[in-house]
Amino acid sequence: MINIFERLAPFIQDYIYQNGWSQIRPIQVAASDLIWNTEENILLASGTASGKTEAAFLPILTDIYENPSKTIAVLYISPLKALINDQFIRIEDMLKETDIPVIKWHGDVSQNIKSKVIKRTKGIMQTTPESLEAMLMRNPGNIIKLFSDLRYIVIDEVHYFMNDDRGLQLLCILERIQRLIKSNPRRIGLSATLGSYEIAKKWLSSGTGRKTILPNVGEEKRRIRLGMKYFEIQNKEDEQSILDYYNELYEKTLNKKCIIFSNSKSEVENNIAHLKKIATLRHTKDIYYVHHANISAILRKQAEEQMKQEDENAVTGATITLELGIDLGKLDRIIQVGSPHTVSSFVQRLRKKWKKRTTSRNAIFL
Repeated sequence: MINIFERLAPFIQDYIYQNGWSQIRPIQVAASDLIWNTEENILLASGTASGKTEAAFLPILTDIYENPSKTIAVLYISPLKALINDQFIRIEDMLKETDIPVIKWHGDVSQNIKSKVIKRTKGIMQTTPESLEAMLMRNPGNIIKLFSDLRYIVIDEVHYFMNDDRGLQLLCILERIQRLIKSNPRRIGLSATLGSYEIAKKWLSSGTGRKTILPNVGEEKRRIRLGMKYFEIQNKEDEQSILDYYNELYEKTLNKKCIIFSNSKSEVENNIAHLKKIATLRHTKDIYYVHHANISAILRKQAEEQMKQEDENAVTGATITLELGIDLGKLDRIIQVGSPHTVSSFVQRLRKKWKKRTTSRNAIFL
């Protein structure tokens, strides 16, 4: 068995020392072994905050450091811009002692920055399926220039794309890119929520002619306390029931770091607006934030940064934008308002709670 740490690139060894890692996690050891010693696609499936991103990128970055690519070497694809922005910081921190750039390419990135990327085709590109398709449609020549020596395609939140039109769209885009660059990059899939590993492996392998390997890594068993409360609100005139609902929401989030998930943007806005009003009336601190696709990138980033503050309380109302793999640190509580649209969505939101901020067992409240 190879010593994984000694095999990693020197700058990654330094990164591990500087960040005080006590060990390399089992999924990171298993992924490194498979990425270095096979040519197959890899599916990395484990819980939130288990180190999946590093499991993929530690061996990949070592490979492209030792064997530099002539173009973009790694294409990272995410369903959400917010997730790209979160992962960008983590990967950029790993690469700060190298000349390997990490590049964001989505709708919030200026055309001036994108033009500079095309002139300097190197490193890692992070994008969404829609931004990738727009590039493909507007100037296929840029695809060849950017990706002719592409080595890896990392697809985050694989479960989000499976059995969905967006996932079919992504597979078609990747097939067209492969034909243009006359190459077949390996695919690395990441997910914390999979109902069927076999379906996920088949989806990831589509159009590659490779099989997909799933590392056999045992995962720690965890316990979650789950509570539910029902409010019967007949109509908008039922003022007492509505008041009871918002007061309960306030009490359940008081002095906590938590996320309130809702199924619509308007419900997110209403919840947070009422919580702010109650906090003002009760003379408590305004720690309430909103996070969904229709607010500015600046406000989303503000909410994310506040949630990552280790010793401060914060309450953020969110839709799916905070459901996926953004690491917000240790949370006290997750609240789900109403029923999620899918079982996988519910499980993904539950997993956010598994990284607790305190030793107490705070319940998840629906």
